[in-house]
Amino acid sequence: MKPLSLSVLSIAVLLSISWSAVAAPLKACSLISSQTASAVLGATVSAGQEQSLPLAGEQCVFSHEDPAAPSELAFGIIDVNAMASELGGSAADVLRVIKQSDPAETTETIPSLGEWNSYTRSGLGAIKLTVLYHGHVLSLGVDVSKNPHLKTDLVQAMRQIIQKF
Repeated sequence: MKPLSLSVLSIAVLLSISWSAVAAPLKACSLISSQTASAVLGATVSAGQEQSLPLAGEQCVFSHEDPAAPSELAFGIIDVNAMASELGGSAADVLRVIKQSDPAETTETIPSLGEWNSYTRSGLGAIKLTVLYHGHVLSLGVDVSKNPHLKTDLVQAMRQIIQKF
């Protein structure tokens, strides 16, 4: 190997090591604000509560505590490779499971949102937007919402999250 190539390779390795040492793990609540959650739900929400998910995930949950109509919005992040490692499988296996749809749900795709996505409505009223982006599954869902523009607001919120990602 030429000395210049060896120097460039050494610098690249050092930069990647220092970057990985400095880069903090992603926290779901750092990618979505209470204002965004309130806009999606169409109601004022509590501050987001960070929660760890099993199998390499983080989740931020916002609640609207109206006794007549309580609702919740959750944003989650899962690292596909870390999940595959914990399960002892491959990233392709994890993605295949994530992409399977439940016949009881209505599913559609949103153009130009991530590498793959699914906008899903369950028979019980829960709505979820799931996006594959740079090796991570990003999921934004609500259990109940009276927001007449929910789909548009979910998509807009996900686009904002992706910009911060």
